[in-house]
Amino acid sequence: MSILPQSTPAAVPDDARAMGEGPFLGPGTQIDWHYRAPGWQPGDPSTIAPMRVVRDDERGLVAWLAPGTIQEGQGSPDGHRVRTVPLERRWLDPRIRIAEEWWGNGILRIAPAGAAWSVWLFWSDATGDDWEFAGWYVNLENAHLRTDHDTYSSDHILDVEIEPDGTISLKDEDELAAAIEQGRLTPEQASQIERHADAAIASFRAGDWPFDPEWQRWRPDPEWTVPRLAGIDDLGRR
Repeated sequence: MSILPQSTPAAVPDDARAMGEGPFLGPGTQIDWHYRAPGWQPGDPSTIAPMRVVRDDERGLVAWLAPGTIQEGQGSPDGHRVRTVPLERRWLDPRIRIAEEWWGNGILRIAPAGAAWSVWLFWSDATGDDWEFAGWYVNLENAHLRTDHDTYSSDHILDVEIEPDGTISLKDEDELAAAIEQGRLTPEQASQIERHADAAIASFRAGDWPFDPEWQRWRPDPEWTVPRLAGIDDLGRR
């Protein structure tokens, strides 16, 4: 599975390796999940979520984002979340670094080695023993590169939503169109993203391991604490 070609790929540390190459982390270990824009440079805003490893091996990474996690995010110059920026300015206005709490229930993220997407499992009710599975969210992104305790990717804007009954729909097609208009992506890159969406849908229909029912039954270790991101207290909270 190919990494989306970018003229200015997201910068990663020199010792970064492909997902699926050891050494690997044990369950419960903290790993920081980074999303960096193409051409990212040190000090630029990004999205970083501290997470607990569920499984880390040749197949890829499975990690848990706990409810209440404080993560580093990307904000508008007035300090609000990027999602509040009008779509017609979304990729034109400058961004700053902010701290923000992950809202809602926790999510399980699965990043298959070499894939241009990750699979996120959501639950609408995650209290007690009876969790209600709410479906899969396929986040289209660069295939991950990682170091020992960090993994790096670049978001591709378009996403795939899959309901528990298997109904499939694309999400944020309007944002993809706006990204082309505002120079964030070329039409050729957008077409490649759409092909990756098709490949992810084919993976779901084939029943590949990220979509195995075992993950719907998975539950976090009750002794796990919410991990902390280094330096998060230095950022403005939103």
